[in-house]
Amino acid sequence: MKTIKSTLILIMVSIFMLSSCSKEPGFEGKNNIKGTVTMNGVAVANAIVHIAFNQKAGDGTFDASAATDASGNYIIPALSKGDYYLEAEITNPMLITFKSDGAYVNIGSKKEDITVNLELK
Repeated sequence: MKTIKSTLILIMVSIFMLSSCSKEPGFEGKNNIKGTVTMNGVAVANAIVHIAFNQKAGDGTFDASAATDASGNYIIPALSKGDYYLEAEITNPMLITFKSDGAYVNIGSKKEDITVNLELK
């Protein structure tokens, strides 16, 4: 009886440990998505790049954003494996907003930097 009880406890602990090892997409990994935002081939400073976790297509909701630097470059660091959806946008002084098409990214289990360049329209 003691052996069965010990075996059941060991199985329960193993299941708990395995289930807690699986990560959802988000900021808990070692992967980066980076790139450049352009418009008509020219880099765009201060554009906003939005990222949605666990999505393959955009639904208008995002989990985080990053701004481009003076050279139009952005980086979204420390992502875990999973599916991500990105879009970029900028609003000019005349309150006209330019947006990019969305981009789907899947990050695998190995550490990597993924380049996603976005073109505003």
